[in-house]
Amino acid sequence: MKKALPLQLLIVDDSELMCTRLSQMLGEIEGTEIAGIAHNARDAWLSIKKTKPDLTILDICLPDGSGVDVLKQIRTAGLSTKVVIYTHYPYPQYQKRCLALGADYFFDKYSDYEKLLAVVGELVKAKNAGSAPPGAAPPGAAQIR
Repeated sequence: MKKALPLQLLIVDDSELMCTRLSQMLGEIEGTEIAGIAHNARDAWLSIKKTKPDLTILDICLPDGSGVDVLKQIRTAGLSTKVVIYTHYPYPQYQKRCLALGADYFFDKYSDYEKLLAVVGELVKAKNAGSAPPGAAPPGAAQIR
């Protein structure tokens, strides 16, 4: 029997409290592993290149740049990490831009926490079932919210 591989997560947010909270909650989902935490754009990019996470949870506002710029770097480099934009700025113009740049999901920190948990759970199932090809959304998951 094939051993289940954990879904590797990278959390990028300037708030240490938010990173701690997400790390604790997402780390409790069976089949996940926190590959790293970054608090700025520079460290995010270095961590992404080093750990090659399955999923990057990315805030838009970072102290030394923008999560949107990190998203551009990820897609320009052709990396297959799925990207969740998880922000306090859920404005339509950000959502549209992030979607156009290749974000897989766009969630509001205020109201979409349960959706984030659901997506992570679906990605764990898809990774271990081999049901989703690289870069494809898991069955039943909403692409952009």
